[in-house]
Amino acid sequence: MSKLTEVEIATRMSDVKGWERHGDMLIRSWQFPSFRRALEFVNQVAALCEKHDHHPDIVLSFRNVRLELSTHEHAGLTERDFSFAVEVGALPVDR
Repeated sequence: MSKLTEVEIATRMSDVKGWERHGDMLIRSWQFPSFRRALEFVNQVAALCEKHDHHPDIVLSFRNVRLELSTHEHAGLTERDFSFAVEVGALPVDR
């Protein structure tokens, strides 16, 4: 797997609704009705991390969760980041 080109990244951005690009990272934030629900979401993301052996930076602050995706070994965005973002986007966030 290699780092995506600028054109490939621009094309893939339409597949990851709610995510923003900041340099070599995809970033998305969520706000939940409670700390408990935010933690449940983080645990769901953690299960995906283990399944795919891909580990984003996760920031949990009370009811807020922020994920930062990048493939560190390639120093940028790869197809793996976009595939992971799509799966995270499919997780249920309402409860």
